[in-house]
Amino acid sequence: MTMIKRDPSFELKKHLSSNWANDDAFLTAFFNALSFSFPKGEKFFMNSVRAFKDKVSSEMSQEIRMFCIQEATHTREHIKYNKLLCELKGYDLEKFDSIYAKSLEKSYTDKVNDKIRLAITTAMEHITSTMGISILTGKLLKSDNPVVDMWKWHSLEEVEHKAVSHDVYKAINGSNKVLRVVMKLALIEMGRNTIKIAIMMLRHDKQFWKLSTFKSMFKFFFSKNGALRINYADYKSFFDNDFNPETHGSDLDLTPWKERFGSNQFV
Repeated sequence: MTMIKRDPSFELKKHLSSNWANDDAFLTAFFNALSFSFPKGEKFFMNSVRAFKDKVSSEMSQEIRMFCIQEATHTREHIKYNKLLCELKGYDLEKFDSIYAKSLEKSYTDKVNDKIRLAITTAMEHITSTMGISILTGKLLKSDNPVVDMWKWHSLEEVEHKAVSHDVYKAINGSNKVLRVVMKLALIEMGRNTIKIAIMMLRHDKQFWKLSTFKSMFKFFFSKNGALRINYADYKSFFDNDFNPETHGSDLDLTPWKERFGSNQFV
């Protein structure tokens, strides 16, 4: 799939302090919490694929380059997003950043080599592209405002480069067994950190103990149209021997989103 370099700008200030996600306090907190994973997470992803740029074909090396260009822009925009959010809401930026940072520290020990770090990136890219498809199809975010636009732009690019780290991993003969173990751990770690920060946000905003918050939380995770159930088949497919990320969401027409967010190909 063609990857595009974009230079977006989103007017977030008016909406970021509100329940911008479907007028729902929990859903808003969940996505705001998720945003804190990206600055350090995207850097980790870029470093993971760059470690193999000289060990793959020139064509794949170019894909790594484009992957990193997109991820670097995501990093930039989420840094601005997180800083503004904390200024508007009075959240502790350093505290939230440190939660994800501690998780990533586990991946920089002597027991974790470059190939395992690439496996982690491959698992995480499937998680983000799966969520991205749910966002672009309107299954998760139904509101129309600049904050949602930012998440849709990010989702578009996650879908565009969804196969890059997987292709690199296969090119260096990465183990499927390792990939499956890493995916299970990634889902647990990502979910735990995001929920932890979301709850901290809800408590700060005095929204946590409201019945509407618990109803929304239950709906998000367990209802028929909740995030877990609508994405279960996509997450499960990752464990198939013949898993191919290119077929994941292949029926999704990205044209409207490319037109909305620009489609000038980077050369």
